[in-house]
Amino acid sequence: LAFRIMNMMKENECITAILNGDPEHYRHLVDRYQAGLIIHCENITKNRHDGEDLAQDAFIKAYQNLSHFSADKAAFSTWLYRIATNVCIDFMRRNKRKVSLKNIEERLDDSRSAYEDIETADYIQRAMKQLEPPKYADVLRAYFWEGRSYDDIAKEYQTTTSTVGTWMRRAKQQLKEKLS
Repeated sequence: LAFRIMNMMKENECITAILNGDPEHYRHLVDRYQAGLIIHCENITKNRHDGEDLAQDAFIKAYQNLSHFSADKAAFSTWLYRIATNVCIDFMRRNKRKVSLKNIEERLDDSRSAYEDIETADYIQRAMKQLEPPKYADVLRAYFWEGRSYDDIAKEYQTTTSTVGTWMRRAKQQLKEKLS
């Protein structure tokens, strides 16, 4: 239900409604990104419980700072995941644990890569912004960071799951070229 609502109401319209005094719309954003954000935080902390708590902290921080979000600078998901990453890093520093981010290359194709730290995540995000067409970056982000299925992505783009698979292969190939 929340996914259909988000399709009807674009994220920016939802954010505008929140900023105009209707905080109930924030639930739609939480519903859309919650699973992926928990996975993201869990991958950083290597702990499911901490990942869930930190994802919730990131949603709260994003809500509190929503007036600082600029759709011209980044997609909401990029902004939210950056907040979550920072929340996790702060948590890890406070708890004196080594900060470790699961290698995005391993998640893309299970191949070994030299990228193993948080700075690399920023590098990968910058490389993803260069993918052509831009929907390739959106598809990778939706699948790997938001935890969405090919079916959900296909519905959003009003296409078939096999087309999404083709886009994923092309996007991964472009990303590998940009990262090498």
